[in-house]
Amino acid sequence: MNKQIIIKCGENWFEFSKSKTGQLDYAGKIENISLPEIEEYQKIESSTYFSPSWYTYIQDGLNNNPQIYAAADVDISDKDVYSFLLHIGAILSAIEAKDSLLAGELYLRRQSVFEKFAPLVQYIMEPLCVEILFSLSFGKMQNVKPETIPLIFNSAKKKLNYKAESETLEQAFIRYFKENKVTVTMPLVGTSFYHWDSAPEVLEKLTDNLNCEDLLGAAEKIRKAKHDFYASLKASVQAEPYNQFDKNAILVCIENIEAKISGNPGLEKAGHIRALAAKVIREAKEEKMSYNGKLCRISYRDTVVQMTV
Repeated sequence: MNKQIIIKCGENWFEFSKSKTGQLDYAGKIENISLPEIEEYQKIESSTYFSPSWYTYIQDGLNNNPQIYAAADVDISDKDVYSFLLHIGAILSAIEAKDSLLAGELYLRRQSVFEKFAPLVQYIMEPLCVEILFSLSFGKMQNVKPETIPLIFNSAKKKLNYKAESETLEQAFIRYFKENKVTVTMPLVGTSFYHWDSAPEVLEKLTDNLNCEDLLGAAEKIRKAKHDFYASLKASVQAEPYNQFDKNAILVCIENIEAKISGNPGLEKAGHIRALAAKVIREAKEEKMSYNGKLCRISYRDTVVQMTV
């Protein structure tokens, strides 16, 4: 094997190389790596600027801590190169999982690091650049101004064929969504108005059954059971034209967790898609009332769904 730098993200492997002049390059996703092949490589854990431990639930593709493997003859001691390698794995996982919101948020967390490798990061994020820009600038309540993320904005403008002199960015997204099938991840807003509980006490009580004689094994079984349970929750994302406050409203309902455990499954209002994003989506496809959606992740701060427009 002649691979210089490999980043392992769960079941996925990504390859980078470094030239004699110190230039980093991205070779893309690779297959068929076996651990004996890299046993002589220097193994480094990724930065904790992203950790699945922060989440009550996170989808499989993101439920990992990236690991960096550097060949013995590759020098990665330069602080900028080292910092980049420590942080890029999480973005690679988010792009692979098509989590546009998380990819954008991860970029913002270490923007100064990534902008030192702008062409490389732009290439990595380009496949999801339109979705990332939409999630950050239209989906979040603390929306991000496009001009403050030029690395993403410039790539998205090309895909959108956006011409600032003749249309607004909102109009460009409406046109793009009309012409394309787009999958984005969006945080729910207005959750405090509803009673959907993302972590009811009944689930937390599962840990009461841990057996100290097999603590690790029992904990793993409970962890898997909870993860699979959250992954099984049904979610609906659909238009709400009868909403008296906003005719473009898009409502998100998720199965009631306690009721499902009791054998009484049923959807419950959990929140809405932000009005600014909902307006673009509804105007782009006025006759579309239902959007294929699923629960993507849950943290103490956000409940995020993935939806296809």
